[in-house]
Amino acid sequence: MYLFQQIDSRTFLHRVDVHGRLVYVNAAWLAFAAENGWPVTTEDVLGQPLMSSITDRGTHYLYGLLMTRLLHGHGPFSFTYRCDAPDCRRLLRMRMFVHQPTNDIGFQNKILHIDRRPSQTLLEAQRPRAADVVIFCSFCKRVDVHGVWMEVEDAILRLRLFDRAPLPATRHGVCPDCAHRVARVADGP
Repeated sequence: MYLFQQIDSRTFLHRVDVHGRLVYVNAAWLAFAAENGWPVTTEDVLGQPLMSSITDRGTHYLYGLLMTRLLHGHGPFSFTYRCDAPDCRRLLRMRMFVHQPTNDIGFQNKILHIDRRPSQTLLEAQRPRAADVVIFCSFCKRVDVHGVWMEVEDAILRLRLFDRAPLPATRHGVCPDCAHRVARVADGP
């Protein structure tokens, strides 16, 4: 079991309009993007559809469900999710709400804990990739290994990825546990 340590107090904010296009990102959001290999400016992202960065259909559906519920007077919604880097696990809390007075949908993200770990090459974006695919859950970052969702370190061993070159490509999905958990958030108490 990993112990998490709180070490980052920044709040990452972004908002989308009723059409789902980014209309605001704060400096912390831009800095976090750059720290994670996506150096962008406000001009690069404003006006872009949020959903264009969410390629997995399950994740796309859950975010769309929450955003629609917000626009129909439900919420705000809050849930935890993982946003890992090769050398750490990061547990974040997302709060989705209607931003007043603009009626935009706001996303407030805060890192709750960071757990340092040996770098996991499977998570390094710059590596050459094979044609086969490994699926990560968009919310908990566990890996689907033949229908069993497990932590990346365990998946690497189970799939014998150290014996392979190049590593498989990665994409995102939603594990059944997270799909149920986030759908319950949308349904409310």
